[in-house]
Amino acid sequence: MPFWHPEFLLLLGLCLALLRFSPAPWRKLLLTLAGLYFYAWWDLRFVPLIAGAALADWALALGMERPNAPRKALFLAGLALHLGLLAFFKYADFFLTAPAGSTLWLIMPLGLSFQTFSAITYLAAVHTGRMAARKSPLDVLCFATFFPVLSAGPIVRAEELLPQLDALPRPGAEDLYEGFRRFSMGLFKKLVLADRLGLYVAEVYGNAGAYDAASTWAAALAYALQIYLDFSGYSDMAIGAARALGVRLPENFNFPYASKNPSEFWRRWHMSLSFGFRDYLYIPLGGSRQGEARTLFNLMLVMVLCGIWHGSGWTFALWGALHGLGLCAHRLWREWRGRRDHSPLSAALAWAGATLFAGLCWIPFRAEDLGHAGRIVSAMLGAGGVVHWIHPFVWASLALTVLAHALHGLGQEDVLMLRGQRWYAPAVLLTLVWLSLIFATEGFTPFLYARF
Repeated sequence: MPFWHPEFLLLLGLCLALLRFSPAPWRKLLLTLAGLYFYAWWDLRFVPLIAGAALADWALALGMERPNAPRKALFLAGLALHLGLLAFFKYADFFLTAPAGSTLWLIMPLGLSFQTFSAITYLAAVHTGRMAARKSPLDVLCFATFFPVLSAGPIVRAEELLPQLDALPRPGAEDLYEGFRRFSMGLFKKLVLADRLGLYVAEVYGNAGAYDAASTWAAALAYALQIYLDFSGYSDMAIGAARALGVRLPENFNFPYASKNPSEFWRRWHMSLSFGFRDYLYIPLGGSRQGEARTLFNLMLVMVLCGIWHGSGWTFALWGALHGLGLCAHRLWREWRGRRDHSPLSAALAWAGATLFAGLCWIPFRAEDLGHAGRIVSAMLGAGGVVHWIHPFVWASLALTVLAHALHGLGQEDVLMLRGQRWYAPAVLLTLVWLSLIFATEGFTPFLYARF
């Protein structure tokens, strides 16, 4: 159920109306039913899967708090359950083959990777004593099926979301306006910018080798913009929908293309995931506390696993490994050079290098396989065809992205995001919605991260 379809807007509007007039004890049940309907709209067959996993989490967490309970064993059982489901649906076709060499052709449950991470945060919070196990299965089921984040996050930790669901207020005017503000901005990013960039990327990447170097470089740049605008647009819409319901989700992007090194990029890009890998994998592995060699190994391992988390192809593993190498190289450079203040020139060069590196890393992420990625790189190096076509929309989107990052760098983020009392904000937001409806591409273009 895409966020911009009438079915979602009707579901959200119905939830807002029912929450506005329902007593507090009923609100959690209403949200749970809405989440189950949202999931059933995509594929009814997987509703028992998400509900069953949530009920298993409820039982395992309660078991951890019993006297003399094998807390660690129960926690590991929960990890095995969720990681096992993720591995089966996401990687079975990669590692296993059916008779005659055919794949199993498994359907990936909607947002399974994001739901897996969120579920682990609940089990980990109970296991470490940061949160008490919920007595009611409805609490855990509502947390697992909160529909604004079901498709592609942001990954919301149990400590952040469950207390808000406990004290869910009636939707107020401020929540509705702030929700509309973020939702409208995300809608514009997705339908006007990202989807139209995607048309150009699909044409050039789909005919790798036919276009000249300049066109292929432009396509690589366009995809770096597309995936940012698409995913940050989704995050804006999810945050906006949740805010209208009275729930505040964590920010997921913080102008990542303003980064000056790979480490800063991952502090700004898909923050709910990167901080999750840091807290639940990198730090438990020892982080940077066990010497330089172990630190570099941990960085590489975490980023390769991050790549594999996104998908089962070798292209995702390569993407993760490249980012791991970037993080390791930056750490070694920082240790050798020291933490000196950057001059304006060196800061500009650092930004250009970090942005170019992140952009090039998206090539294997977008490619169909390693051979396809190789053909794209060859075309960028001049071994492609003679067709020259750089769509003007690429430059327009680039200019808007640069302007947004520049305003952020100048401390004018509130102006950019229309925060505060601004008389013209409603008119601007309505214009964004109107442009989104007018310039939306034909056909259905799902969010890029929904397939993960």
